[in-house]
Amino acid sequence: MQLTPEMIREQRFKVKLSGFDKDEVTNFLIDIAEDLEELLEENNLLKSELESMKDKQKDLEDIFLSAKQFSDEKIQKAQEQGNTILAEAQQQAASLEEQAQLKIGEAENKCREILEEAQQKAHEVLEEAQRSKAALEQELVDLKAKRTSLISEIKSVLSSYQNWIREIGDVD
Repeated sequence: MQLTPEMIREQRFKVKLSGFDKDEVTNFLIDIAEDLEELLEENNLLKSELESMKDKQKDLEDIFLSAKQFSDEKIQKAQEQGNTILAEAQQQAASLEEQAQLKIGEAENKCREILEEAQQKAHEVLEEAQRSKAALEQELVDLKAKRTSLISEIKSVLSSYQNWIREIGDVD
């Protein structure tokens, strides 16, 4: 059984010969009832405050959950954006790499063409040089032959002049 202040005030005790002072017991019971009333009021006030705090706690938990959910959504969106940006960057890198490979291939082809042209030109120049050398060698041979022929002619002319001079000298 739970005591109430009214129960304490209305409580009556039997009187015996050697009992307590009736007024003193009554005053004590009144004081206890008043203290109990204060305690019950304070208890009710504390319960009310506790309920208010529980409501505030629930509100704070709701706010926390909302903030956490908002934060989680932001984190997820940031991760998705990061993944999207990363995928785009990887795609761009792959595209740039592909373009670079194409340009490298084009440059290699151009280098091969230039090298082939240079080799062709070098071959043509070498052939022309060899033809020129052969022509010059032939010219040299012809010149040597002409020189030999001229020297022979000059010797022949000189010999005929010497003979003529001797003949002229013998005539006198």
